Amino acid sequence: MIDTPSRPCPACGESKHRIKFIKGEYHIVRCSACSLVYLLNPPQETALYDEYYKDIKFDPSLYRADSPDSALGEYFAINQKRLKTIKTFKSGGSLLDIGCGKGLFLKTARDFGYQVQGLEVSNQAARFARQEFGFPVRVGDVAESEDSLYDIITLWHVLEHFIDPLEKLRQIRRLLKPGGFCFIEVPNLYSLKFMLSRRKWVGGNHPRYHRTFFTAQSLGAMLRAAGFTRVRRLLLFYHIPGRFRTYGFLKRGMNLLAMDAFLDYMVTKP
Repeated sequence: MIDTPSRPCPACGESKHRIKFIKGEYHIVRCSACSLVYLLNPPQETALYDEYYKDIKFDPSLYRADSPDSALGEYFAINQKRLKTIKTFKSGGSLLDIGCGKGLFLKTARDFGYQVQGLEVSNQAARFARQEFGFPVRVGDVAESEDSLYDIITLWHVLEHFIDPLEKLRQIRRLLKPGGFCFIEVPNLYSLKFMLSRRKWVGGNHPRYHRTFFTAQSLGAMLRAAGFTRVRRLLLFYHIPGRFRTYGFLKRGMNLLAMDAFLDYMVTKP
């Protein structure tokens, strides 16, 4: 039952909108003023993300390049690529991963030499990251974060979950050191896969958990509105073990056109 009242646009505050998609009880709308696509009637969040991580157990030793677990091997390859990209901008320092989940990205970041810390809303996920990997992971919200400042903040498939993404970005900017970097990845509403699937609502956009549905244009505009500078879209391509070379060429082309499944951005704090 969705009992949260409908809401204005989280980017500009406009109340006028047009229905873009309806998926069951969920109404996804486009703002009439700034064109942001967002979930009009999000569900209550009580226990939502503990449900999200209900199937959480795995053997941490299997998180490696040659993992017999294909999912863990894929996560390993993705996180390796992310850290190699981050290193081209900042080779070391303190790193906060917001929405760190089970701690897989933190594990790779620590292996790359960063001083890592996690922030997570799911008690189950945070407990796993602390117990299995020994990471300092705090359960809570960005707004409740302590006064520590970080060289790098990462959000991998997190921003789309926030009800108030613009305000969260402003809070995140305050947690960065001057000249610090923030790296963001979100599902792409204008991905070729999603546009072809349309009413089937597949391809990384999940209205039960996602509140905002970004395009390259709307995400770039929100990052600038939050006060970030050097707003740069990254052409971040993941080489997944076992995928054919043709798949790689196709993904690169879609990435160049901002039509790949995900959008990646790097921004800095002035």
